[in-house]
Amino acid sequence: MEKKPLTLTGRREFLTSVGVLAGASVLTGLPGTGFAARSAALTVKQVIDIALSETEGAPLPRSVDQLRAGSLDQQVTGIVTTTFPTIDVINKAIKAGANMIISHEAVFYNNDDNLARLTNDDIYKYKFNLLEKNKIAIWRFHDSWHAHKPDGITWGTLLALGWEKYYDPAKPRIITLPKTITLQEAVTLSKAKLSAPQVRVIGDLKKPVKTVYFTLGSIPSAEVIKVIQAEKPDLVISGESREWEVCERVQDGMYMGLNTKLIVLGHAVSEEAGMAYAASWLGPKVAGVKVTHIAAGTPFKYV
Repeated sequence: MEKKPLTLTGRREFLTSVGVLAGASVLTGLPGTGFAARSAALTVKQVIDIALSETEGAPLPRSVDQLRAGSLDQQVTGIVTTTFPTIDVINKAIKAGANMIISHEAVFYNNDDNLARLTNDDIYKYKFNLLEKNKIAIWRFHDSWHAHKPDGITWGTLLALGWEKYYDPAKPRIITLPKTITLQEAVTLSKAKLSAPQVRVIGDLKKPVKTVYFTLGSIPSAEVIKVIQAEKPDLVISGESREWEVCERVQDGMYMGLNTKLIVLGHAVSEEAGMAYAASWLGPKVAGVKVTHIAAGTPFKYV
């Protein structure tokens, strides 16, 4: 059964608790806001069990949601959520006194965290040793967070944009706005609320947008193109899109006079709000353990 989405009060609580996404980690550096003082005797396994408790069928079979560093029985001093568990995020977690990171994406540069291909890789060795030295546990929260009702990544993004009231469980990735906005307005809102320094756009910035299809992170191109054909959304808000597949399909549609446009946010940026929401969602369930979000941010500079 589809769970009822959060109320507008829940949205205010979420936005208040996580702050501005890109700056959420600033709070962890202030005096008196470290994790250790508020920690309770929860183990990593107990935190994982709590996080999975509301997803039907979890733990999912053949899932990438695995413990990638640390041990299940270590006590948790604090929790950080993030999209990408970069060395920068790990160092910020260490500085804050948190010893568990819940990441949406892989730790070691491939989806399955296959270490065989990285045996002689200098960066892998450094990152592995950093985690070992500081006894940091990293658990990946990907498949189960997407399987949550509503999808935690999509819901967190809708909350950040202020569009959660338009959520339709029958079409959870598509919303219909009550009033038409322009593509430029959608770009401006996305950059401001999702902490996207730059975005890539296909389409006339003056053209109207009423229906929006979210393909956050990386969705298979065949699936995206099929939905575009069937639903004909005014706008696709994407994490990653292959240029010779979805991007070309949207561009060719524009040449034909069709209205579907595209915003490409970047993978990490597109799912950051969903992992910020994970922090506010998990916090009350692990009473006594501080949970915060540290944004991985975009790795790119625009020149």
